[in-house]
Amino acid sequence: MNLLSSPRRQAMILVALYLAIFLILSLLLRNFFNTIVVTIISVMIVDAVAGFFRKYMKISLRKSIVIAMITYFLLIAIGLVFLIPATFSQFNSFYKFLVDLLDKRVWEQYLKDNPKLLENINSIVDFLKPKLTDLFNYFLEQIATFTPQAILVAFFSILGTIYVSLYLSDLEHHAPMLFPKSCRDQARLFLLDLGQNMRRFIAVIVINALLVGISFGVLFKIMNLKYGIVIAFWAFVTNLIPIVGVLFEYIPVFIFSLSLGLEGLLWITVFTVLIHVGVFVLFLNVMKGYTRINPVILIFSILITGEVFGPVGIFFGVPLAMFLIVYWRRFLQPEFEKE
Repeated sequence: MNLLSSPRRQAMILVALYLAIFLILSLLLRNFFNTIVVTIISVMIVDAVAGFFRKYMKISLRKSIVIAMITYFLLIAIGLVFLIPATFSQFNSFYKFLVDLLDKRVWEQYLKDNPKLLENINSIVDFLKPKLTDLFNYFLEQIATFTPQAILVAFFSILGTIYVSLYLSDLEHHAPMLFPKSCRDQARLFLLDLGQNMRRFIAVIVINALLVGISFGVLFKIMNLKYGIVIAFWAFVTNLIPIVGVLFEYIPVFIFSLSLGLEGLLWITVFTVLIHVGVFVLFLNVMKGYTRINPVILIFSILITGEVFGPVGIFFGVPLAMFLIVYWRRFLQPEFEKE
């Protein structure tokens, strides 16, 4: 079989080659990889917000992009000025509170009449306690290690987001020129399919993360509980990682809930389930008609990219999984279905 015998096969090989080049550069140049990932996600968010302004406010493409970028960077600035400092000011206190809570085992007081449940919770806590310490130490190590690099990545990501967002339509128009004329139409269809699905997928993940984070913040405010900012921020960050992030989100929430008695633990658990069911239903509705990623593929993609590329690689799992799904559907599946 001649691999170059059809335009689709030519496009398939070249797309795989470009991906391989990108991955090799990413392994060799970590700041390059981090900047590209952050820029891609930022551009997708700005594009989604701009699409909302174009649809519902009936304004021009360029104006909608400018307004979307102002909104995006303004929200980031608000987070940097108000939310993140408050989060870190509470973080150390919150960690000490959790460790003290685990050491004292205060939940044993109100579960002594239910020895089976108490045994199960103690087993869970004994498993989580060293994990919590490891997670806290890892978090501090990453902050110390990546703070200088993060400043550099943030600077170039901001520039990249501005220029790519303003000239996104031109880039999309000229991107197929990277392919020979013989397979350019096939490449254009692939890039169009990939762009549409990735925009929608990343946008809905960010919206879900915002909804979960805000919901936890409001809940803790209503219940007059401490550490609402930390929990809300943690819920937002972890929910940017589909499926896997929910598990990381619930660990500190569960441990904190043990200090509230059986009723408090029940209410927060029920709330957590309900909010995640709600965002899942929203995800299904928003992604209706678009490509959905099998959870197993998504989990493996996140694990692999996190292992290979470090903390930022975790957030690359979604774009890579989307790329592979579209690549399969556009190129590989038609070849396998041939008789």
